[in-house]
Amino acid sequence: MIYGIDAVHGHNNVYGATIFPHNVGLGATRDPDLARRIGAATALEVRATGIQYAFAPCIAVCRDPRWGRCYESYSEDPKIVKAMTEIIFGLQGQPPANSTKGAPFLAGQ
Repeated sequence: MIYGIDAVHGHNNVYGATIFPHNVGLGATRDPDLARRIGAATALEVRATGIQYAFAPCIAVCRDPRWGRCYESYSEDPKIVKAMTEIIFGLQGQPPANSTKGAPFLAGQ
């Protein structure tokens, strides 16, 4: 059975877990390293509860504010959104140098 959790802003469904700002707020920081560290913290908290799959991150590029979920986008600028994808390495870990490019990777697996 595959079981996942919505942990886009941290493991917010668990008492005492860290909750992080929405992606639009993180995008405003223009700090990919911060995004990576948030991903790592989220991954630790999710794995600590026995869940191995998180529905994160949201890599949408919102260009039309009529879409009701623009807060889930890091920016309307694709370059900023691309830079903030560092969160993926926080969530999954850094792939080893000899890994196959494009193949899924999860540190420790």
